[in-house]
Amino acid sequence: MSEVIEVSTAQAQAAYLADLWHRLSAQHIALGCSCTMTGISVTLEDFERDIADYLWAESERLGEAEVVAFLLAPGPINAQDRAVRGILERLGTDAASETVAQWLLPRMTKTIESYAKLHGPAPEALLLGGSNAWRKGYRD
Repeated sequence: MSEVIEVSTAQAQAAYLADLWHRLSAQHIALGCSCTMTGISVTLEDFERDIADYLWAESERLGEAEVVAFLLAPGPINAQDRAVRGILERLGTDAASETVAQWLLPRMTKTIESYAKLHGPAPEALLLGGSNAWRKGYRD
């Protein structure tokens, strides 16, 4: 990946993603057939460990030892509570090297913004203003 993110910019990007994930993760989404009432409802927060596990597996597969160490620093992925939020918090507080930030942030941006495109508002939509304002912020 050729995209280079500066450390100060990395902190701003991590803060942006943390805010977007916070807004998205509490939403309920329905999984199942829309023609009946069957199916289940989950929150995007339920996918945090899956996202972190993907990042861990990808970093291992590509030999990114520094990223692997960063992701596992709080413990095994399956034991991390709110793994995505934890990663973004550490990226936002300068706990990650430039190499780690440059590797993680483009992948996390793509993942979180794709969730926003499918399940939420445009990244710039305001959270305030009730459900009417929230709906107006959805992407086309």
